[in-house]
Amino acid sequence: MRLSLVCDGRPLQPGFKAHRERGIGRYAKNLLTAMTQETEAPEMALLVQANLPDPGWLSGLPRLPAAYAPAWLPIGKRIISHHGLARRPLAAPWREGKVVHFLSHLDAPCRVGPRTVITVHDLIAQKLAGLYGKGKSGARFRLERWLETRCLYGAAAIIAVSQCTKEDLIALYGIPDQRITVIHEAADPGLRPEEDPARRQAALARHGLRDGRPFFLYLGGIDQRKDLGTLLNALGGLREKGRDFVLALAGKISEDKQYPGLLREIKGRGLEDRVRLLGFVPDEDLPALFSACAAFVFPSLYEGFGLPPLEAMACGAPVVAADASAVPEVVGGAGLLVRPGAAGELAQALEAMLANPELAAEMRGQGRRRAALFSWDKAARETMRVYREVALAG
Repeated sequence: MRLSLVCDGRPLQPGFKAHRERGIGRYAKNLLTAMTQETEAPEMALLVQANLPDPGWLSGLPRLPAAYAPAWLPIGKRIISHHGLARRPLAAPWREGKVVHFLSHLDAPCRVGPRTVITVHDLIAQKLAGLYGKGKSGARFRLERWLETRCLYGAAAIIAVSQCTKEDLIALYGIPDQRITVIHEAADPGLRPEEDPARRQAALARHGLRDGRPFFLYLGGIDQRKDLGTLLNALGGLREKGRDFVLALAGKISEDKQYPGLLREIKGRGLEDRVRLLGFVPDEDLPALFSACAAFVFPSLYEGFGLPPLEAMACGAPVVAADASAVPEVVGGAGLLVRPGAAGELAQALEAMLANPELAAEMRGQGRRRAALFSWDKAARETMRVYREVALAG
């Protein structure tokens, strides 16, 4: 009997929490695409928000309209709306015995029906409450976290994208071990080293990296947990040693509230001539930047998975990262890991990549082999196994 599934398609919709351009959107696109290509693919419908554009991907799948709450509604009505999302559009599928998968616990209603699977990407706000609770009353912060996690207790199964996230779920919420399955993410299937010198040089030129200076690449957000202050401290130490380098900071960050502070830090450390703010980099240019960089650097203090280092390794970039949260689980021994917040150690690792071409070449090869262990086909098969277990359990 063919498995019947309703999957939350809202992370693919433009305007839905900015998921589409970020990690949850990539997860949704790659996982659902891989599942539809399996020989025993489930019969699938997508839950979508009717007031937003269609996801575009997987256009042949039926759409199920979801209830939604306008952003201005007060918290009390938000609770009602969360319940309505579960009870109205999904009541019939649950009664019909279909499996329902929410691709992020942040998007699931407070109350869920039977045969619900929920993916948890991270528990960043809970783990770093000191950072993410700033400017909010303690009561409001705790209420928000409570609302976000009520769904977990009613789910038939939980998918954690890393062992680190699974351990956080057990430690923070007492979720039984047997209800949580770890299924790793993977890099986009199209990410591989850019071997064509002309295409590589053209991409570098588009982003102002054509002068031949070695560059370190960072891709991601700039909020405090990313710890760019430690990175800038490390780069200041390299500059004092007379090392020639540029830091290429890639990401759509100019509208981030932390952006003015980042500019002040760069100027305060006298690194204006060493840091290039690339802004948004289209996917088609990423392989060239990853392939050409002296190292991809990722000092983040907490990640639920750590997709940017994996993408970098898939394209042959040597990786230097903080030995924190899920990043070691992803990078393994295929990169240089340093103590989180240790600017001196980070500077030494980056200098080693500049000074030792043999080490850099070894890391490039190890990284590609490591990245090949993660695949969306594997993730799709393991996710479908969870669906079948939930469906059989009734």
